[in-house]
Amino acid sequence: MRILALSDTHFGYEYGRTSQTKKEQIKRTFEVFSKTLDFAGKNQVDLVLHGGDMFNRSRPKKELVSKSYQIIENFTDEDINFAAIPGNHDRSHLPETLLNHLSDKLHFMNKLSVIDFDEVSIIGFPFEAKNPVSVFNRVKEIMVDNPKRNYIILCHQLFDGACFGPHNHMFTNRSDTLNSLILPENLLVVISGHIHRAQRIQVGKVQYTGSIIKTSFMETIEPKGFLIIDVEENHIDIKFQEIQSFPMNVIEFDISDTKLLSSKIDEEEIIKEEKILLRFVRRALEEKEIRFLWARFPAKEYPLLKFSPRYPNLSLRRLYNIT
Repeated sequence: MRILALSDTHFGYEYGRTSQTKKEQIKRTFEVFSKTLDFAGKNQVDLVLHGGDMFNRSRPKKELVSKSYQIIENFTDEDINFAAIPGNHDRSHLPETLLNHLSDKLHFMNKLSVIDFDEVSIIGFPFEAKNPVSVFNRVKEIMVDNPKRNYIILCHQLFDGACFGPHNHMFTNRSDTLNSLILPENLLVVISGHIHRAQRIQVGKVQYTGSIIKTSFMETIEPKGFLIIDVEENHIDIKFQEIQSFPMNVIEFDISDTKLLSSKIDEEEIIKEEKILLRFVRRALEEKEIRFLWARFPAKEYPLLKFSPRYPNLSLRRLYNIT
């Protein structure tokens, strides 16, 4: 059995300084999602798993819901199963669709559910903020009661050891972090969304798919993609498949030794077709310097460019090394 796992599509995610640019970013997210499903159709995938945060807001616009569900419906017509759980951005609930009740290929898991296939069973549950340990204990009971079945858990949670950001912040020893090592041996792997960096933790028992798009400059240097999972009896093989993501770059300037911003900015580095964040570090910007930046980089000419800080009296530390 071959499974493709992805997560954090964030349909409706807007980026840019003009309305047209924001629309183009929404369109591009759907294009990346469609290409991912095309890959599944061309590579003998039996099941696609979506690990949550399908939408960027808890109440997505109707046209976003219709567009995404139409893509999924067309995909399941190819006789491939599609299972999804809601994430925290979805407020732990995906919008209802009639297809979810009529099709045996589409599974929106708005509550703790089990889907049985010949080779493996999928246990999925929505994002749980208040007491994820309790939900995990219920999952454990299901696996203990069925020792002859192999399981994959699909969720959208924090796990001990998960990292994110350029400073590699690690989540550990928190009330909302989970540990997969307490689960029975018939657990093959936990597939999780939520953290946008693809990573393998807890002795490989937890795999984050990462997001298929970059929604934050904290993700600038991270590859984006999805997981391909091959299941044969008690054996599982997992590979990360990188996909092309929209170019994103952070350019940092140490301005502690100058009052003249223009002397620091190399405009040849600023590519108008890329998402670029200009960060000014080591001292706060003055109001007149911020006005200079707004005037020098107008939205119509630089719709993908942002700068930080955007307000005076804010001093930033380095996010990345100076470019």
